[in-house]
Amino acid sequence: MQYNAPYGSADPNAPYIDRNTPGAQSGSRVPAAAVEHPQREIMAVITAAGITGSSDDLTQLLQAIEALISAATGGGDTSNFVLMPAARARLPIFPTVLTSDGRIPVSSPSTGQVRVPAGYDFLHRGIFAVTTVQTDFATVANKTYHLRWSPSAGFALKDLADVTYNPTVAAETSSVFDSAYDDMLVARAVTNASNIATITTLSNKDRMSISGETTFVINTPTQDDALPSGITNGTNFTINFARTPKAALAGITDLDTAKNGTQEVNAGVKVVSRYTGLTYYQTISNTGATGAAIQYEVWA
Repeated sequence: MQYNAPYGSADPNAPYIDRNTPGAQSGSRVPAAAVEHPQREIMAVITAAGITGSSDDLTQLLQAIEALISAATGGGDTSNFVLMPAARARLPIFPTVLTSDGRIPVSSPSTGQVRVPAGYDFLHRGIFAVTTVQTDFATVANKTYHLRWSPSAGFALKDLADVTYNPTVAAETSSVFDSAYDDMLVARAVTNASNIATITTLSNKDRMSISGETTFVINTPTQDDALPSGITNGTNFTINFARTPKAALAGITDLDTAKNGTQEVNAGVKVVSRYTGLTYYQTISNTGATGAAIQYEVWA
């Protein structure tokens, strides 16, 4: 529908005016389209909602709008509907990058540069879609950075040595830097003396989990019994989540085929940081080789 100006108006957006008899001013001449078209538009909405038009009910347009909203949202009282700004402020959902591994492939295309690539989608608060545009950041040698995104500032490269960003001088691995609902930790960038960046991209999903297995074979008859704080038989595994996860021991398979009375102690799994986890296994054995297969699960 378009605006239908009064007949004889040179301006297509000319307003309608009333007749002013004392001032010898004629009222606007109304073209038929100015009356017919709004009615057709309104009736189109009413009909689309499955309502039969009636001159006895002047709330049918309101009814039609509410019915169409209800049909599109699954029903319910329209007074309870949440608009997008309210949903983005209230839904307790972590950022979710819509790639298979939940990561944006941030890169360093040249010395002294960190790049966010274009064309990658993620959801803020589980409902609002954002698509990346190419954005480049300059770096300085011998620095550790966090690449972050927030709805208010977009992407930003944060220097761990900046007291505004890190006022408590927390370790880079600290959970205080984890992704939050409105503040996504996208990647870590560490530059060397030549200002060449090593980038670790981090997984951002509402729910994240990994599982795996580590096999130990231990030939030494007696192992250090101070595990896990003094681990001598541990194996790291990669996590690289944007949030510090929790870990659990899912199972242990004894590999002591000699059946010589070996005693296994301190078998388990622990989270070192959002980047790595550790499985460990200790035995106290009189003779022969022994070991175990450790199954673990990690989630955030």
